[in-house]
Amino acid sequence: MQRRSKVTTFGLYAVGIIYGLAILVPLLWLLLLALKNALDAFAYPPLFIFEPTFEHFSAIFQDPEFRLAFANSVIIATGSVGLAMLFAIPATFAITIMRGRARRNSLLTILLIRMVPGMIYLLPYFVFYSRIDLLDTHIGLIIIYLIFCVPLIIWTLTPVWGAVPLELREAGMIDGASLWQILYLIELPLVRIGIIASGIVAFIFAWNEFLFALVITRKKTVTLPVIITHYMGYEGYEWGKISAAAVVIMLPVVVFGFLIQRYMITGLTAGAVKG
Repeated sequence: MQRRSKVTTFGLYAVGIIYGLAILVPLLWLLLLALKNALDAFAYPPLFIFEPTFEHFSAIFQDPEFRLAFANSVIIATGSVGLAMLFAIPATFAITIMRGRARRNSLLTILLIRMVPGMIYLLPYFVFYSRIDLLDTHIGLIIIYLIFCVPLIIWTLTPVWGAVPLELREAGMIDGASLWQILYLIELPLVRIGIIASGIVAFIFAWNEFLFALVITRKKTVTLPVIITHYMGYEGYEWGKISAAAVVIMLPVVVFGFLIQRYMITGLTAGAVKG
């Protein structure tokens, strides 16, 4: 195997650094904007050395609408992931049992559901919810998120579950275990890391989703991505509050991802199970 040339190595590092800066610089700018007062925020040239202030964070957390939106996001994101797991885990187990065309067609059908643009579902759900009084409810938004979270979890879990040795399942059947016993007592503990990883991905989607939350909610169940629009008025944008709210939205996902990134990397690969 030939060694990579120094030029190739340098090029790969350069691409990686540029890509990293493209991601980090906007986030850093957002954080700086959230920590600046109104005068420093619009100073030209931009100030990189200034006295930080937490007045914008204090202002949004003193806002009862923002606190309600934060609680709604926690409830809806957690509820969506928890309920999605109840459907996705047995479905993934069933798909791993399938063989040949049945398994391939099932996965393609699930992928098709996930790939359909969200706008396709928006109008039918809005009309249906308006007739059964599910607009502006937690359960209404959670049900919609299941359309996206369940296929996402299934596709994430399928390669992980496929790495479980088939001999374990056959040994359980020989010992008289039912399929449910094989699922919950034998195979589920082996793929727990993959379940955590897929749950994180689904949680991030539900936490950040904006389109359905904007249309389906009104006042009682407004989520964090939607509440940012409340700081955009006809008289001007409250950039400090917008930046602070964006940092609050971003922070739990970033911290959560860093704390368990090892499990995410392990779970999203077939190496989650050792045969």
